[in-house]
Amino acid sequence: MKRLQAFKFQLRPGGQQEREMRRFAGACR
Repeated sequence: MKRLQAFKFQLRPGGQQEREMRRFAGACR
């Protein structure tokens, strides 16, 4: 989870970015 947090901070929460993050989290699950 720490990695995900760092990634989010680096990419800043955005519309398209947020969607990609969700996809990334789903794949990691």
